[in-house]
Amino acid sequence: MTVDDPQDPLPAIEEGCKGHCSKLAKELEECTKRVEAAIANAKPGDEVVAHCTGQYQDFWHCVDHCAAPKLFATLK
Repeated sequence: MTVDDPQDPLPAIEEGCKGHCSKLAKELEECTKRVEAAIANAKPGDEVVAHCTGQYQDFWHCVDHCAAPKLFATLK
């Protein structure tokens, strides 16, 4: 990468917004632990139907909502 290559500001902005969404991040983490435990405790042949799709989407929706105005403010 050269000095003239543009840098994408989104990852840094998203990282800064994750703290704003800490409640949802905690819910996602707790769900992930529950799903991992369900998988670990399943007997061979058992079908584990557990996921954290809703919590994942809620968390990233919050991050996107926080990041969007900050990102667009950086555009020329």
